[in-house]
Amino acid sequence: MAKMHQMSWMAMALILGSGVLPSAGAQQTVNAPPTYGSDSPPRYQEPAPATPAPRPRPDPYAGSEAAAPPAPSPDAAAGPDESPAGGLPQVRSDRGIRYVSGGVGEGERAELDALSNQFNLRLLFAMQGSGEYLSAVRVNILDARGETVLTAESKGPWFFAQLAPGDYTVEASVPGQAQQQPQRQTARIEGSRQSRLDFRWH
Repeated sequence: MAKMHQMSWMAMALILGSGVLPSAGAQQTVNAPPTYGSDSPPRYQEPAPATPAPRPRPDPYAGSEAAAPPAPSPDAAAGPDESPAGGLPQVRSDRGIRYVSGGVGEGERAELDALSNQFNLRLLFAMQGSGEYLSAVRVNILDARGETVLTAESKGPWFFAQLAPGDYTVEASVPGQAQQQPQRQTARIEGSRQSRLDFRWH
């Protein structure tokens, strides 16, 4: 009897064992990692960095035809009644007569002194007593027949003109100052000898 009980326990153990083992094996099969056909684990590879497209190089010859215009020369930048850059007096011409004026500063006076021998008429404008120089003086020069040969505005106390030989009347006035009456003086021009006239207002 004891032998039969022992055999039944063994049979039950085998039955239970055979039921557990397949389930355990099945669980191992389900949970096992997939195989990749080799013993080494799979390797993660970084994607290759994207190579930026090359930037176009600027063409050194592009736009050469549309270059910026050159800066104007000092003489071109000056207006019709203005001195060129640097403040130096500029020789002008009216009705074929050359003239120049200025002398506000020492530099202009030195420049006019250097040009003085090119002109045969020299005018000075100043206040009587104080000797204060005047500028913006209107100058009219008339010939012996009373016809105007030159009209200009002096940019300073000195005014030079190159006239043909003959007798002239020089009129000088200060615009905008009623108390400064126009003045007249006569000048005889003989060749290259320089005639000098001083106009002084009280």
